[in-house]
Amino acid sequence: MGRAGNCGLLGEKLGHSRSPEIHRLFGDYSYRLFEKTPAQAREFILRGDYDAINVTIPYKKTAFELCDEVTPQAAKLGNVNVVVRRGGKLFGDNTDAFGFKALMDSTGVDVRELKCAVLGSGGAASTARSVLEDAGAVQVVTVSRRGENNYGNLNRHADTAVLVNATPVGMFPDIGSAPVSLDLFPCCRAVVDLIYNPSPTVLVAEAERRGIPAVGGLLMLVAQAWKASEYFGRRRTGNIYLYGPPGCGKSTFGRSLAPVLGMDFVDLDAEISAAEKMTITEIFALRGEKGFRFAEKETLRRVSGLSGKVVALGGGALLDPESRRIAESTGGVLMLDCTLDALIARASRSGGRPLLAGDIESRLRKLMDERAEHYRSFKTV
Repeated sequence: MGRAGNCGLLGEKLGHSRSPEIHRLFGDYSYRLFEKTPAQAREFILRGDYDAINVTIPYKKTAFELCDEVTPQAAKLGNVNVVVRRGGKLFGDNTDAFGFKALMDSTGVDVRELKCAVLGSGGAASTARSVLEDAGAVQVVTVSRRGENNYGNLNRHADTAVLVNATPVGMFPDIGSAPVSLDLFPCCRAVVDLIYNPSPTVLVAEAERRGIPAVGGLLMLVAQAWKASEYFGRRRTGNIYLYGPPGCGKSTFGRSLAPVLGMDFVDLDAEISAAEKMTITEIFALRGEKGFRFAEKETLRRVSGLSGKVVALGGGALLDPESRRIAESTGGVLMLDCTLDALIARASRSGGRPLLAGDIESRLRKLMDERAEHYRSFKTV
């Protein structure tokens, strides 16, 4: 594939976008945000100052119409999220399908012979429908505000097994809402929400409380960006370190992300336990937090000598300045976010970690207060 250098993201409102942080993990190309009004977008796609761009809502169909050539995947979907200049012509691709498939796979639910419902009727919804149909779903229903299947007759689809939210309902800053309640879907086996901010959304949090496998849209965002980066520039070969507060899902996310990127997954806590021949709890009991942090730093130093790994770090692994230097000099740090309510709920269900022993909620609130400035010093997605 051709290589570009001046790249970025085209959209109407991009203040919430974390795409630049994600693309910095993948390559050495310049990646900027191009925020354009509908009146400006067409001219920018045709003659803007870029070599290759991602395209997000509401310009994916416009970009598709302006491309001189598109991939079979983009032609099938009728929209593109990547536009590349090639010899004076515009070439378009759609990597969202790759991202959504990775997201669906991460649920562990096989959709063959299952009924699926997709909330929304835009480009993201059409991508979800296409992937689900290709995966063998027995029926894929589109729910929209004014369509045949709408929010007023959801009782028709109480037998839905997989629910996909492809609407912006619940997205930052409207973080307190959800498009539907799972009370309406008693047969639901999996929930997939394409929104990645906040994490988790109200819909995903409800599924977690019910014990239903549920994922937010971060994996799709990262996976489609990885696929798109093939067009943008030379890829980096260092590690990707996943960081964030305890309970934000670093290990779960890492296990899903690593195979998508063709990398191996490393859980730093598991490496520490293997090296010390003790559980994390036993290390804390025998040596205290200071002894654990020493073992953590030495294990990080060893793991950092590897290359092309997705590494899940503990929630305090980079508090030490030297540990942070080790990680940032041998790869990129992807900081995961999570609402405090979700952290408390997850810690309560799992029993927490040594630093949270006792009153989990009060200890976690105190820990988050103590680390707030530290976590804010990283770019968050």
